[in-house]
Amino acid sequence: MKNNGIIYNFLKSNGFKLIKEDTSVFFGDYYDIFTNICFLIKFSSSKSSEMIEIRYNQANENWYDLALVKAILYNEKKLDKITSIEEYKNFLQTNFTNIVKLFNKNSYPATKEKLKILEKERVKQMFPKMR
Repeated sequence: MKNNGIIYNFLKSNGFKLIKEDTSVFFGDYYDIFTNICFLIKFSSSKSSEMIEIRYNQANENWYDLALVKAILYNEKKLDKITSIEEYKNFLQTNFTNIVKLFNKNSYPATKEKLKILEKERVKQMFPKMR
């Protein structure tokens, strides 16, 4: 399932370094974490479900699903739709400059607040009867 060569090369060509990686002998589960000066990106697979998450490059910050970053940039309202991992890789490449802007030192506090709001809204959309 792990076919990340193109996106990993893209990240490396943009100043990212692979800082942590692990692959399980069971089920092909893995995670790879890249970092640059602004943020970390984690590619992972667990039980055949692949994810890309992003985190501001400071200790104790939360990981956020790349889908929420996409929702900010595209002003998406429907937060419970399923998007393929390939679409997220493409999104990461084509919107890289804007993602960097969201996670720079000056913009991150506002980005973090938007991500928290979107996280709560996505839970409401996914589980409407749970209030």
